[in-house]
Amino acid sequence: MSPALVLCGVLLAPSAAVGQETVRRVSLAEALEAFAGNSLELKIARSETAGLVGMARQSRAYFNPEFSFERDDLSRNDEKAWEESFLLHQQVEWPGRTTARARAARHTISAGAARLRADSVALAFDVREAYVRAWFAEEAESVVQRTASVIQSVVEDAEVRLEAGDISAYEARRLRLARVEAEQELAETVLRTRAARRNLGVLIAPGTGMQEVGPSEGPDGVPPMISRETALAAVDGRPDVAAAASELDAARAGVDVAGTNWVPVPSLELGFRHHHDGFGGAAFGLNFALPLFDRGSGIREEAAAHSSAAAYRLELRRQLARNDVLAASDRYASNRARLETAGQGLRTDGEALLASATAAYAENEMTLLELLDAAGAFQGAQLSALSFETEAWVSYYDLLRATGSAPEDER
Repeated sequence: MSPALVLCGVLLAPSAAVGQETVRRVSLAEALEAFAGNSLELKIARSETAGLVGMARQSRAYFNPEFSFERDDLSRNDEKAWEESFLLHQQVEWPGRTTARARAARHTISAGAARLRADSVALAFDVREAYVRAWFAEEAESVVQRTASVIQSVVEDAEVRLEAGDISAYEARRLRLARVEAEQELAETVLRTRAARRNLGVLIAPGTGMQEVGPSEGPDGVPPMISRETALAAVDGRPDVAAAASELDAARAGVDVAGTNWVPVPSLELGFRHHHDGFGGAAFGLNFALPLFDRGSGIREEAAAHSSAAAYRLELRRQLARNDVLAASDRYASNRARLETAGQGLRTDGEALLASATAAYAENEMTLLELLDAAGAFQGAQLSALSFETEAWVSYYDLLRATGSAPEDER
């Protein structure tokens, strides 16, 4: 075996080894379903939301009653005397304050649910992007592998023609260099494919090792059209904007709660007193805190400032959301137009170019270097077409993220 063939076998060994490994295949819907059940980031977001909901529910809980028992020994010398008291103590809140606390808790819970939805939408986009990029990596590897095979065939033919004196030593060396470059590019492409599949695996099945997960299907043609007007109309429905709006409502309810702090909260006591001499009867008490030194002015100022900041945050979030949607919409429109105008044509022209070049070479109408150039042009056209399709679909999913569309909204 010639040294050239030995070198070829060494460089192609990693690709053969990868082909022997098991790659789990999933559809995009299956990937999203696995992500929903396994994502550690999503589980963290759910846990944090559950903690916030629990805290909000606790904040609207009413006061617990208190029960007390007292026995006073009033004995003197040999005369025994005692008194027993059974008391039930209940703090009573004014109805307006109770309603405001409940309203603040309800809006806080709504804000937490909206933030969880926002996290889910953002993480779902990560899965979609990883899925499409894994598909691109595998398709790109296939194209590079095909180009490398063509170049290998050209080099083998060149070695035979060199011995026959049909080509120059320069042409043979040039083709050998091209073969080495193609094999190196193939090895790098294989590594990128494995990394892309691992990235997808980590997103949808964390904690299972470094399993490679690959797409079972690719993007289907050109993604649907979404106009800028339709995208902008969804801004107020974005989960992060909805969360900011709920936080503002909760802050306003907090202002109402703080506004009642200057009103004393009464406490009622009901009980029974029993005396050693047989006397006894019901006991009643009413307690009021006197607002002489603390009327809650600082709490009211804090609540008003918090409400004002929440209003500014909502306006800022709307502006940022609008800019996000506009940028995503422009990027999608550009990538989709490029795919429609050039994507399919590049693939077709690349295939036709390689086929005609191969046929011309077989008829001795093209040189080896010209066939090498055609193989390079074929690879460039195929990779460009794949890139157009990948970026169009990634930007489509990014626009869905920007409009706040969750996977379940599309089913």
